[in-house]
Amino acid sequence: MNTTLRPFAPVTPGEILEEELEARGWSQGDLAVVLGRPVQTVNEIISGKKAITPETAIALSQALGTSAEYWLNLESSYRLDLLHQRSGKRTDDVERRARLFSKVPLKELVRMGWIDADLDDLDQAEEAVCRFLEIDSIDGETKLPFAARKADSSAPHSQAQTAWVCQVRHLARKSKAGNYTRSALVAAVANIAKASADESSTRNVPAVLANLGVRFVVVPHLTGTKIDGATSWLDEESPIVAVSFRYDRMDWFWFTLMHELAHVLAGDGLQKAMVDQALVGKDADVTGLTAAESKADRAASTWLVPDDKMKSFIRLTKPYYSRKAILQFAATLGVHPALVVGQLQNRKEIPYTHHRNLLVKARHLLTAE
Repeated sequence: MNTTLRPFAPVTPGEILEEELEARGWSQGDLAVVLGRPVQTVNEIISGKKAITPETAIALSQALGTSAEYWLNLESSYRLDLLHQRSGKRTDDVERRARLFSKVPLKELVRMGWIDADLDDLDQAEEAVCRFLEIDSIDGETKLPFAARKADSSAPHSQAQTAWVCQVRHLARKSKAGNYTRSALVAAVANIAKASADESSTRNVPAVLANLGVRFVVVPHLTGTKIDGATSWLDEESPIVAVSFRYDRMDWFWFTLMHELAHVLAGDGLQKAMVDQALVGKDADVTGLTAAESKADRAASTWLVPDDKMKSFIRLTKPYYSRKAILQFAATLGVHPALVVGQLQNRKEIPYTHHRNLLVKARHLLTAE
């Protein structure tokens, strides 16, 4: 709400000008002669019908020994006061909408169906945003902490990042899962990657994870973010793994999934949600990572394609990695060939343009879209 105090009746620059004339004993006609302007012009300025232009401000400064800025400031203040007087409620509405948009990328969240907000009903919109962020008032700050992938990331989290993590938790609360035990996930995690070998097994991944007590959710990334996935917990016994499908590719999905499962096994995300940006692909950022992120990267790679087997394949196959060789190697591992292509790209053995026909889509297997 605007708390700036303003006069009930805006003061016109003409009233100040009239006082200046009285102090000098001048009439409006006298000032008109001094300025070389018609008397009607002076009269309209004094009555507030005509605005003081920069040219008039300069002339008044020369005639009265003031500055041109003085008269322009008087004119600006007067016009602003008029607007505030005429549109006080509209101004308050603009400020309220600005607060809403400073909290979340509201237009995008409404479009995506994450928030049901009507900007023509600001009370309802504020309630919807507060409910989404789990805050008591629009001036409050969400208590949901999370850590970025980079070790040196000291910048505050963007509103889009915060909104994404909130949506992850909202969806996770709606999903059901069995009892989580770390030992059960440890025993199963090395075999989970084998589900990549065929589409029906990949479709079953959410159910497999739910049986292990891990809630799996898909939340699209938001504009201006490069979020690939995250690990969070509803409580100490309810881990959440989220993926965004920023890139709709089989290799992207599996590396992101296994990376987040590595976080779960390490107990990461209990105190702060672990948010992974630029995790996979040619825009992946692997510099300045935290120890937890480097460890999760290594674990994911090993579960998908064991390092010793990958190195042996490279040694025996380079420099020419044919489609046939990749398919045969993937078959011996019992994984999708996209995972092998992804590993070769990550190790700079092949360009990102090679074997793209093996990088099939995966989103449709794991969403209802």
